[in-house]
Amino acid sequence: MKKTIITLITLLFAVTTTFAQQKSEFRVPSGYQGFIDMNNLYTFSKDINNSIGVSTTHGFYFNPKAYVGLGMGFETNNDYVLVPIYAAIHYNFNYARPVSPIMRLRLGSYLGDGFGTYADLALGVRFASKRDFAVSIMVAGTFFEGYNREIYQEWMDENGQWHYGYEDGKMQPSGVGLRIGIEW
Repeated sequence: MKKTIITLITLLFAVTTTFAQQKSEFRVPSGYQGFIDMNNLYTFSKDINNSIGVSTTHGFYFNPKAYVGLGMGFETNNDYVLVPIYAAIHYNFNYARPVSPIMRLRLGSYLGDGFGTYADLALGVRFASKRDFAVSIMVAGTFFEGYNREIYQEWMDENGQWHYGYEDGKMQPSGVGLRIGIEW
């Protein structure tokens, strides 16, 4: 019985020591940090094509969980080019582990084919490395305030004839998408 208890205590000590070492091998975020993200955006409007984008954010971790920074991006498809400029808040829920849930909020404005308010909320997972590097995968909801623009239209009248032309319309490029990023 004594041998079994001593073996179990030794095994428990070895497992605990291994997990403690694993936990400390991963870098805890601090100080300056930069992000580059690539995304796709599935728009809510049936008249607008889906888009792709890239963004970069630079700022500081004020503690291992909370990050504040400024950034800009580039969102485009066949219908528009938008350049969001924003302030960002990033939160790591479990920074000491190699895999951590994260949340990122961006608020600002956009320029380009239109001008208006920009907001973005992303939830995902951060995969940290042993060095000053991490990869994240997030699901994001993006809001671009609608703007007026001439929109190409095709329609058929009651006689079955097709008509083509431009009409004034409101562009609503908001949507949801997948975002993959790196942090250094």
